[in-house]
Amino acid sequence: MTNSKQDQLEQLKQHFGRRVHEQARSIVNGWSTLQDVHWNEVWFDEFSQSAAKLHKLADRYKFTTLAAASQQLSELLVQEDGHKAPKSDVLEKLNRCISDIADACSRVNDDLPVKQMSAGRKPVYLCFKDPSMASSLAEQMSHFGIPTQCYDDSGEFEKSILYRLPSAIIVDKDFADDGIALVTKLQGELRAPIPAVFYSANPPTIEERLAVVRANGIAFFDGQLDFGMLIEQLMSIYSLRNEPPYRVLVVDDSRSQSTYAEKTLNFAGIFTRAVNQPLDVIDVMDSFHPDAILMDMYMPGCMGPELAQVIRQQAKYDAIPILYLSAESDIEKQLDAVSRGGDDFLTKPVPKDVLIATVINRCRRHRGLREQMIRDSLTGLVDHNNTLEALKNDLKRMASENKPVSFAMIDIDRFKLVNDTYGHGMGDRVIHALALYLRQRFRMTDTIGRYGGEEFAVILPDTDEATAYNLLNEVRDSFAKLVHRHKDTDITVTFSCGVASSQPDEEFSELAQRADSALYAAKRNGRNQVCMASDAE
Repeated sequence: MTNSKQDQLEQLKQHFGRRVHEQARSIVNGWSTLQDVHWNEVWFDEFSQSAAKLHKLADRYKFTTLAAASQQLSELLVQEDGHKAPKSDVLEKLNRCISDIADACSRVNDDLPVKQMSAGRKPVYLCFKDPSMASSLAEQMSHFGIPTQCYDDSGEFEKSILYRLPSAIIVDKDFADDGIALVTKLQGELRAPIPAVFYSANPPTIEERLAVVRANGIAFFDGQLDFGMLIEQLMSIYSLRNEPPYRVLVVDDSRSQSTYAEKTLNFAGIFTRAVNQPLDVIDVMDSFHPDAILMDMYMPGCMGPELAQVIRQQAKYDAIPILYLSAESDIEKQLDAVSRGGDDFLTKPVPKDVLIATVINRCRRHRGLREQMIRDSLTGLVDHNNTLEALKNDLKRMASENKPVSFAMIDIDRFKLVNDTYGHGMGDRVIHALALYLRQRFRMTDTIGRYGGEEFAVILPDTDEATAYNLLNEVRDSFAKLVHRHKDTDITVTFSCGVASSQPDEEFSELAQRADSALYAAKRNGRNQVCMASDAE
């Protein structure tokens, strides 16, 4: 086959690849809706058809990993019933398939520049009274792989909406005299509303903010447009929502009662594990890692409140929500149980929807608090200690599969000069922008952390040093073109990076040290570059 023919086939694959990626994203995001819609025949049929379609598309256009993952998903779904939720072990198998699809969908972009990643994304429509502002915004968004179309005429904008729906629209309040009224009218004519972001040069009134909410506005920026916050809003639209399902431990000496609770929670896609011997609960918690515990109050050999106090005596379990599910109707006894380590009390018989909603809310809050504890407040990235913990765990996991782990250390060049010249507020905006850039470029299975100050770290499981180098070098090149606006001044910032790949029997601290040494080599060699540990050693 000639090179010309190969190039044509590759271009054709990239062209149709958008259909594959959009279908994969609909599968991943469709799975995440299970806790809201619950397992039902309509959802099941649509989800099964989407899985079969993804397999067909991925197989046709030679996306091998996606084809294999979607085939396994389809085969599992064929064995299930849309009327009856599967058991927790089947839910876990289904979830692994979803994770494989999300991972493969992210990994397929490894060899593509950021701008080419836009091939699988619908555009964002930019509607501004000032065309130069829309043009500048479009250029910056292209560095994040977000395709755009600019409009300064309302007629052309309305025609485009009828021809092709965008992923989102960004509208100047003064566009076409009243951008809010225009979008409100258009939203009313659509089957499903489009996420809209509004902008105003002047502070909006409360009436304007209310009108934006009614126009399906997800954000309203005023004054100097905060590009970082805008990108964060848009990336949430494009992202794969592959959060691990909630895990609930059901503690009840009655097998029939625990089975009922498990089946009820499984309908919402919640993983469950039953413990019928109360004194086994600690051992099961150590292996299952629950987000919440659903516990009977009266059990042989151990009362529920006593067991709750035993759990609370261990610091690592102190924050896990404990919900009592019991036939006890005496309010004083219920309050006493809650005061001794419990968080909530549900009286049997409890409606299924109430049980599911209560458990989900407790799990969601628990995860939210846990995320706040391990993440940096400015960037939302994993903090220093938890980055190293993730590196330690990934090294152990990949070593068991005989696969490498690459670790990258990143440092913003001459960051002190940015702070001294433009102020710490501008420095924070640069840090936030780089965090956003890294989050949208890497896989969900990769860990991105703020190592400290202007330093970042990226953990890439199942990735060799050369692949990691290419990824980080492409990100470095694109980030250097990003413009950060300070009042009337546009500035650009670069970073240096060191990359190291794991060696047999290497400790996580040794891998981190080699990546750090490679980073300093990049600094010594002139900054704004990526250095591999294998070259620096």
